[in-house]
Amino acid sequence: MTVRIGIDTGGTFTDLVAFDSQAGTIRIAKQPSTPDDASVAIVRALEEAGVTQHDLDGVIIGTTVGTNAVLERKGANVLLVSTAGFEDVPFIGRMDKERLYDLHWVKPKPLVSRPNCIGVRERIDHHGQELVPLDRRSVDDLLALLAEATDIDAVAICLLFSYIAPAHEQMLRDAVAAAYPHLPVSLSSEICPVWREYERTSTTVADAYIKPVLQRYVRAVDRGFHSLGVDRPWNVLKSNGGYMSSALAVERPVPLLLSGLAGGVIGARYFGERAGASDLFTLDMGGTSCDIGIIQGGQQLYANEFRVAWGIPITLPCVAVDTIGAGGGSIAWLDKGGFLHVGPRSAGAQPGPAAYGMGGTAATVTDANLVLGRLNPAYFLGGKMSLDSAKAQEVIAALAGELGLSVPAAAHAVVETTDENMANAIRLIAVERGLDPRDFALMAFGGAGPVHARSVAEKLGMSRVLIPLHPGLCSAFGALIADWRVDKVWTAFLRSDALDIDHIAAEFERLERAARDELAADGFGGEVVVTRSIDMRYAGQNYEREVPLSGNGVDATTIGRALERFAELHEAFYGFSIEGETIELVNFRLTAVGLAAVPALAELAPSTTEPCPVATRDVYFAARGFVPCPIYRRDQLGAGVRLPGPAIVEEIDATTVVHPGDLMEVTPSGVMTLEVAGSG
Repeated sequence: MTVRIGIDTGGTFTDLVAFDSQAGTIRIAKQPSTPDDASVAIVRALEEAGVTQHDLDGVIIGTTVGTNAVLERKGANVLLVSTAGFEDVPFIGRMDKERLYDLHWVKPKPLVSRPNCIGVRERIDHHGQELVPLDRRSVDDLLALLAEATDIDAVAICLLFSYIAPAHEQMLRDAVAAAYPHLPVSLSSEICPVWREYERTSTTVADAYIKPVLQRYVRAVDRGFHSLGVDRPWNVLKSNGGYMSSALAVERPVPLLLSGLAGGVIGARYFGERAGASDLFTLDMGGTSCDIGIIQGGQQLYANEFRVAWGIPITLPCVAVDTIGAGGGSIAWLDKGGFLHVGPRSAGAQPGPAAYGMGGTAATVTDANLVLGRLNPAYFLGGKMSLDSAKAQEVIAALAGELGLSVPAAAHAVVETTDENMANAIRLIAVERGLDPRDFALMAFGGAGPVHARSVAEKLGMSRVLIPLHPGLCSAFGALIADWRVDKVWTAFLRSDALDIDHIAAEFERLERAARDELAADGFGGEVVVTRSIDMRYAGQNYEREVPLSGNGVDATTIGRALERFAELHEAFYGFSIEGETIELVNFRLTAVGLAAVPALAELAPSTTEPCPVATRDVYFAARGFVPCPIYRRDQLGAGVRLPGPAIVEEIDATTVVHPGDLMEVTPSGVMTLEVAGSG
């Protein structure tokens, strides 16, 4: 068994990459997603790849099913159980808002309704001491409510200070499980054992909200695998870039909320390393959205919280990725003032852009690119799917009439607006992190990324764009090469002037044992790499900075260095530090990584002849209008090939646009590098 498979189920397409470790080669498959049953597209992709049960070494799937359930509000009907008096925590939330000066902005509603929030009489203090025992009458009332409310699909339990003393939550879970064994229950002490009541409650509710959805998804994929004779266990990519078994994912699904986004950053890091680029902004533009990540010093960046449907915080470690509504299916529309917008609404997989010929009537980015000659209507998905140029022309013409522009100018306006949206998103991320985009290369992937990347790079002053192998399947490849990864956290409130180092070391040892046990349960038996960090703040502050711990153990020297490092990080971020001020230590974090074998992809053979275009067609560029442009097939380009713009490079899963004045080169690693020099 030598074939390992990575799958990415996106909103528009389902991608598969199969790596044969003996031959060092990959096989790919790409199928339209099937939103009603994602497993249908997965089965079709497996059949297309031609992988048999006898070849299969493992399967890892990145999925957006949890994310979509939250965005589309198609999750479970959740009952939230909290400490009496705190039933309104999900609705009070925080005072922050997405757009500071927008008086019409409406904060997203929580994933639970107010009538479904009940309190139980109990109380634990911030030291973990029991102030009020769990009231038996409250438990009986909860069970009686569940008996009457037949529409409850899942239960979320989040009690005060349960992250320190979880006994009351566990007693409630046992009572519910005994009376209703088939009702899913999520405990905050297991899902998100950290300080901050609102974020912990929101995360626990989200876990319960998507749990039945993930259960149906896993069962459907299992059926699909069995229909092909595949009966071995499979894994799901997590938001933190690691993965877990599908069996565990069913029990604890909230770590999967960014599953589909993490794979792209992992794949980009791999190809960046092969191309000798360690500092990258990643641009993953698919059919529905565009995901932006950062590789710095050869490592992807992480965050300890993300937001789904802005305003719903999820406090879990994740690959740092930002998403905007900019994809091939993003719809172009005019506001009441006549200004052009593109996205966030999308035509999705069904009906899709008008050019798909499946009933779409709105002008989309794909339609605009087709009108501009950037896409080959006869070679979409390598010719498996044809695009209807007439329908694309029709919807862009209608938009042009509203704008008072020619058809090509309107199509270019759609593309330019999309590019500016993506460039602005990268600018904001760069400013927040104190980065200069000009110091980075842009790694572009996703089916639409290489079409737009060069223009985005120019707007940001970036001089280099990288296009990985099979860019439309980079997220699936990232899933394939993902490491095992488990994140654990212990919350306490300790002060630098009264630290019990032995207690801290013992807690880190407990976290490490739990992480190693979880890795073993997922099937990893190799060497584990462990890293530790502590969230710190000055006494009286409300937010912390994460400080990594050096070395392999925890002792007085390690903690002392970390306290010094906190002052440096605080000054770098806020512009000042306070000498001699007491420091509070809040969250103690441990990450255990089981390293996966790095694929050894065969290098490209050097090109011995001048590349020969397969065709020529007129392509629109703003400064020149339509110009004859040579068309090349990527699989015919050997290492060392250099193509001056204008040129188009087509492949089964993506199209790369080389603007006039630019220069594209194929490296031995197979990564294409694009030097941005022209005005486009």
